[in-house]
Amino acid sequence: MRIIVLLAGFAVACMFFAWETVRLAEAKNPGRVGDPGQRTVVFAMNWEPVGFYPLRAVDSASYYGQTLVYEGLVSYGSESEIVPGLAERFEVTPDGLTYRFWLRKNLRFSDGMPITAQDVRESIKAASSKISPYKDDYRDIKEVSIDGDRVVLQLDRPCAPLLSRLVELKILPASLLSTIDRGKNALMRHPVSSGPFRLVRWESGLELVFEPNPYYWGRQPDVKRLVWRVIPDMSLLSMSLSRGDVHVAQVDARAWKYFLSRKPNLALDAFAGSRTIYLGFNVSRSPFDEDPVRQAVAHCVDRRIILNKLYGDFGVLPTSDSAEGRWSFDRTIKTYEFDPGKGRELLEMQGFKLDRQGYVRGKDGKQQLLAFRIKSTKDSADIAEAIAGQLREAHIPCEVEVVEFAALRHRYLAKGDYDVTLWSRSSGPDPDCYLIWSSKGPMNFSRFFDPAVDELIQKGRMATSISERKKVYSQMQSILARRVPWVFVVQPRLMIAHQKWITNVSCGTQTSTGVPWDNPLFNAARWSFSSERN
Repeated sequence: MRIIVLLAGFAVACMFFAWETVRLAEAKNPGRVGDPGQRTVVFAMNWEPVGFYPLRAVDSASYYGQTLVYEGLVSYGSESEIVPGLAERFEVTPDGLTYRFWLRKNLRFSDGMPITAQDVRESIKAASSKISPYKDDYRDIKEVSIDGDRVVLQLDRPCAPLLSRLVELKILPASLLSTIDRGKNALMRHPVSSGPFRLVRWESGLELVFEPNPYYWGRQPDVKRLVWRVIPDMSLLSMSLSRGDVHVAQVDARAWKYFLSRKPNLALDAFAGSRTIYLGFNVSRSPFDEDPVRQAVAHCVDRRIILNKLYGDFGVLPTSDSAEGRWSFDRTIKTYEFDPGKGRELLEMQGFKLDRQGYVRGKDGKQQLLAFRIKSTKDSADIAEAIAGQLREAHIPCEVEVVEFAALRHRYLAKGDYDVTLWSRSSGPDPDCYLIWSSKGPMNFSRFFDPAVDELIQKGRMATSISERKKVYSQMQSILARRVPWVFVVQPRLMIAHQKWITNVSCGTQTSTGVPWDNPLFNAARWSFSSERN
């Protein structure tokens, strides 16, 4: 154990030396990254993207990076409304079956090649193909036709969330999508940008450097160099923020409350959270296939203590995975409050008896003990440990197993090889949740199936008005809150700390409505500089 600790300390020391080397070099070489006179912003995060190929790199860091370099036919505005993007205008027919988009004139990729309607058509085909993790988002599109700079989508049936899905559609060069690997090798580390920035350098494990895309159709960013610095340790990240080496970063609530808030050079933009941290059950396994057992576990989790101690009260206690700031959120929904006594009653109703081991019952001549491991990642281990401690106090033996992010998602969750996980889900402005809650959803890691939910998902996709959709998603939230495939633990606020001379970190009503997918780089192309910059 001592050797492991020493090696870990040595690794952190090496990383710190690398960061210091870059910082000192920047100070000695005006015009390099980190020189304030060059309108440089250093953004820091604990990890870096896997890559920029949108059909394979689907982790959150990759998504954040991809939003810098790619743009869809439409975009989200500062009020989360859908506005023109690469398409200068668009229209939807009253029956909801035809979508028409008129591309802007003289669009170009970052390599100078034109962005054409053919690129759009091939990008839609790639996104809806069998290899795409997003294929279900576009499954209602029957035909894509082009006529000059106009793209027309014909649908089999109305699909209310389609416009929001087209915000996420990454427009890629048709020439690369036509290759054997559909552009994977070329784009994973060398994206061809259609968005406001382009990637100019990537030093793995250290930093990525972005500059404005000179061919971008819209207003050029005020930030002339955006450096994404990788700082795996949160303490080092906070120190870098406090001394000004880092300019913008998503921060831990405790770090802000007890340390960073005292620094006169820093400001905080706190957004309503779009990410729900949850305790998820594999409902295909006994005894988690029984609603009362899951409800009993929910009664044994003190969410308020977790919100207070681990998030400094910067967040809310959710009753569903719908973001509180969104139109679809139903404030009347109730869930299971902390009440271990009630949890014990539910378990006893399911035949469990409390003995020295914990809750045990006989089943098919064998004893079944209610005990499990919570699989989690390093980033969420403290929350998982807090929950495990609460469950042990309620006489439910529980341990935490920390697993690397990719292994947890692909090796365990995707294959259903787990009992319980501490995981999170981010959401966009549209409440469609087919991927998560449909019985056929590719990200339904809980194996949850409820015919009523499947029916509501389809109704929500086909409804033509917000009021009708709101009723549908309210019913869905009620079912999920009652049946508890997840214990909805907390929705932390997205907290972005920044040097005071950086402005426009938030826009419009975003602090109360949140930003799509909790993306800390969502407004990066709008970031600007105060005249009081030092």
